[in-house]
Amino acid sequence: MGRAKLRYSAIGSTLLLLGSLAGLLASGRAAAEPYLAVESGLKCANCHVNPSGGGKRTPFGELYARNQISAQAVTLRSDTKPWTGDVTKWLAVGANVRGGYDSVSIPGQAEESDFALTRATAYLDFIALPNLLSFYFDEKVAPDNVENREAYVLVTPHNGRYTLKAGQMFLPFGLRLQDDDAFVRQASGVNFRTPEDGVELGLELPKWSTQLAVTSGAEGNGSDDRVSLSAAYVQPRWRVGASYNVNPDPLGDRDMEAVFAGLKTGPISWLAELDLITDKSSSGDNRSYATLIEGNWRVHKGHNLKVAYEYLDPNRNQGQDGQERYSAVWEFSPVQFVQSRVGLRRYNGPSSVPITNRDEAFAELHVYF
Repeated sequence: MGRAKLRYSAIGSTLLLLGSLAGLLASGRAAAEPYLAVESGLKCANCHVNPSGGGKRTPFGELYARNQISAQAVTLRSDTKPWTGDVTKWLAVGANVRGGYDSVSIPGQAEESDFALTRATAYLDFIALPNLLSFYFDEKVAPDNVENREAYVLVTPHNGRYTLKAGQMFLPFGLRLQDDDAFVRQASGVNFRTPEDGVELGLELPKWSTQLAVTSGAEGNGSDDRVSLSAAYVQPRWRVGASYNVNPDPLGDRDMEAVFAGLKTGPISWLAELDLITDKSSSGDNRSYATLIEGNWRVHKGHNLKVAYEYLDPNRNQGQDGQERYSAVWEFSPVQFVQSRVGLRRYNGPSSVPITNRDEAFAELHVYF
């Protein structure tokens, strides 16, 4: 009975997501944390050095975090300028540090909990020619070993209208969510854990943001290059986009398509994404899909309530294997560059796989500059 209910819920959630996307496309009223881009009506390139989003913030992004996200901005000295990341005309720096408490409860197993440093990253941006040529580095410095996440040359002629990246980078595909454990980030394999070597061309128009990347593939195993294409049409209150990714591999090719959207309704900013994935092999094709619907309610300045529903079908030809994830997260930013997060997540999946029916509770402190 429970499995049947889950299956019907999955069908309903998928129809709801498709309906939401259709509404965005038809009505005319209809991404860092992509909801902030939807809330502000801006593109990723406005707040991040990386035109695709994520990583070090631009001076505008630093000031936006200071004045718009935090409950209040603290100034220690009246004659001190707000921090914008610029050390000199030629060098800008930034960092993110996350850590806290996490508890996981899996049916039939003892509850596990831990306090840990989740991730600390440092950003360096060397500006060789202002507004034209820079060298960007994104390094994970903790926990464990130092690890390079991104390292590329960035060329931005015509005031950033065109962009060219060459080096190691994250791929453009779907919404660039901060949560790498979201189903759309796990199923696609495109997240902040999987950079690749290659080149990316971008075009930034007033209402369009597009990227085309050719990279070596996740394993760099000598197979043909992976091709990623993503485009988004951006309006002040809504946006809609699509992505395509093909990854040739001797063990089996993978094709992925995604449609994603954002909509601002009063104090609530909505996100939606649908990923369709086809893994090809000599024994046949495996088709899967993942969905996300997320709402962010700015209850008060500095306070954000995030709720989300996700569904994952790892094999569309096989029933009774769907998975759901429900999330409720409260985010509080008391002062600039400090954010606390408290959340609960519930997973529903096949009863034969206990880990897909777990409960999670977490508290996180995020410090960034």
